[in-house]
Amino acid sequence: MARNVSLSELLVMLRAEARLGQSAASNNQIRDTQVAYLRRTQQWLWDNYEWPHLRVERFIDLQAGQRFYDPAVTFDTAGVVKNDLTIDRVEQIDLRYGDTWIPLTPRITSSQYNEWASELDQRSWPVRNWAVYEGEKIEVWPIPDQNALITAGSLEGRIKLTGIRNLRPLVDDDDRCDLDSEVLALSAAAEFVANDKQARYKLDLANKRLEKLQNNLVKTTSFRMFGVGQQEMSRRPRRMSAIYIAPSGS
Repeated sequence: MARNVSLSELLVMLRAEARLGQSAASNNQIRDTQVAYLRRTQQWLWDNYEWPHLRVERFIDLQAGQRFYDPAVTFDTAGVVKNDLTIDRVEQIDLRYGDTWIPLTPRITSSQYNEWASELDQRSWPVRNWAVYEGEKIEVWPIPDQNALITAGSLEGRIKLTGIRNLRPLVDDDDRCDLDSEVLALSAAAEFVANDKQARYKLDLANKRLEKLQNNLVKTTSFRMFGVGQQEMSRRPRRMSAIYIAPSGS
């Protein structure tokens, strides 16, 4: 798989597929557009399909009396602060309880609020449930009545968020793509091809490449990224859209 390719290399690939000149001067006026197409394609792919190689584990230490937490403010196993998770790509949350990771239930019901009323700051231990709260925060229930106990022999009260991390920026020449460079270049090149037949050919190549990648990654049934016809869902249903190429002469 051709991942981690620099933006400057992606632009060379895009221009070759679209039969554009490679000189900086000839592309100066449209470079921003080319970058936007590459970035949009990568974002579309990230939104709509699973990418196991982007799955990460991030951690938050619970605090006594704190009900809400920000999934974007976490740290990795080395303790380095990371701001690379969004709430809609969090797949699971586990609590370290004693020497065991226990999965939290992703729902808080009215009966549970009746048992421990979070709005009245009623607290207990251990935390058992979580839910998405307005402002893209994570709410935990019940509100913890103790701080996480992090020592050389204990991770008690630490929660682990497992999910698909955000894409890295794709702005400067040295920035690197997170997804397959061939799919990105072929799909973006179709935007620049004036001939409708050639544009569809580029998209067909991109679809075949994407299908192969997804079959290797998540073993799903066949589907198409762009184009005409029924589009099948990947293993994890996500919002679906498509790039529209207008017929020539329209």
